[in-house]
Amino acid sequence: MRSLYTLPAITRYALEQPRFTLLDSVANRVALITFCSVFSFLFMYIFLPFNINIWYEGQQLTLAQLFLLFTLCGVGALTVSQFWLFRLKWRQKLTNATYLCWFLGEMVLIAFLVTLLDVMLIDKFLLTWTEFFNTLRYTALIMPLPYLIALLWFYTREKCAQLRQLETVVPEEKTAVQHACVQICDEHNRPVLTLLPAKLLLIRAEDNYVHVFYLSGHTICKQLVRTSLKKLETQLSEEGFTRAHRSYLINMSKVVLFKKGTKGYFLQLEGLEEMEVPVSASCLPVFQERFAPTG
Repeated sequence: MRSLYTLPAITRYALEQPRFTLLDSVANRVALITFCSVFSFLFMYIFLPFNINIWYEGQQLTLAQLFLLFTLCGVGALTVSQFWLFRLKWRQKLTNATYLCWFLGEMVLIAFLVTLLDVMLIDKFLLTWTEFFNTLRYTALIMPLPYLIALLWFYTREKCAQLRQLETVVPEEKTAVQHACVQICDEHNRPVLTLLPAKLLLIRAEDNYVHVFYLSGHTICKQLVRTSLKKLETQLSEEGFTRAHRSYLINMSKVVLFKKGTKGYFLQLEGLEEMEVPVSASCLPVFQERFAPTG
């Protein structure tokens, strides 16, 4: 019974594969045909594979002329395949996996045309299945190499173009991230910390320094910076940071508790639950308005 699910599974797998797009460009198809034809002609003319020169001894046509005719058969078959049949809807839906079947069909067409040419030019060649399969075997030994080289060239060129595009996009993304970050600078305006506002929890003043509490991963970290809380308040006010006390500047989005105790009002921040941040009388209205119960 399991075999009943084999065909749907294979069909579903084929549909999920990425579509074959390397030859969508007209320029790529022209380059493929040109490269395969030049490569095949030179290969046959220089290396004389399968002792092909012996087959055509005593013919009126020279080997160069015969090889040119064979090459034109290949050009014709590929032109039909890549331009005339390319317009078929199902051809344009071929995936990387199923395009192999299309290529095999191209080799069959080339072998058929070369077989017809042999039969028309040479009396000793007959239009038989044996002759066709022999020609197909020789075609399969020559065609895949230039075809694969051309596809690899197109693929490499496409990936290089994508990399060049990423090289222009990534700096823009980095710039956007940098603009989204805030910098904590010292008294000489030298950056000490650069981080996202959401990672910054609390800044506490102590003499001529401030303690910066921030989140690094899941760890609460503290950094000592020589600067003033007033300077940082001006810088961070637009990022949702509010003065709770003359010594505390807090991230309002990190407040998890606002409560009145025996010594007045205090806050607790996410990740700093053990620290009670006092709220001074001058700052109290802001928090009462923000956290006062409604209804």
